[in-house]
Amino acid sequence: MSPSPEKDWQGRLLILDTGVMRELVLFHAVQVLRFIKLKRDLRFIKNQHSYQKCVQFMAGFRHKTTSPSVVAELHYWIRKTDSPGHLKLWNRVYDEFNNMNIAEEVVKLTDMDVNQVARFGPVDVSLIEIARRNAEHSPCILTVENALCGVCEKANIRALSIEEVTLTALR
Repeated sequence: MSPSPEKDWQGRLLILDTGVMRELVLFHAVQVLRFIKLKRDLRFIKNQHSYQKCVQFMAGFRHKTTSPSVVAELHYWIRKTDSPGHLKLWNRVYDEFNNMNIAEEVVKLTDMDVNQVARFGPVDVSLIEIARRNAEHSPCILTVENALCGVCEKANIRALSIEEVTLTALR
């Protein structure tokens, strides 16, 4: 299945990893808020065209969710930026969550396999667990991490790299 916003994605669940949310917020911060110092941190969404491809792809999913662990990682990243911009970055995070109607699903640490947590970290394990819990919705994890895509493939969970999405032509 190609990473395009075709009708076959509708009804599926899109699970968002930290890197994807960070890229969306970063792009807005650089392009709209003019936080030029953050431009060097953009890795996958570097222009309006790639931003539009990503947003269009995500819009093809009826349901979107993530883990509160992703929000915690966003906090860690925002905290490392210049403090005068913290509120504007958080406002953008809120806008992304509200505009895309992103839900959050809690996966308790004690519900995660400790060996998996030690190997992959609690954020990735929580996203995989969310996918498992929602198997009937044909979940797809969108990430910036090729390693997570590999782990998902072994677990028979659909995962795509944001790079695949931004490099695929719009239809």
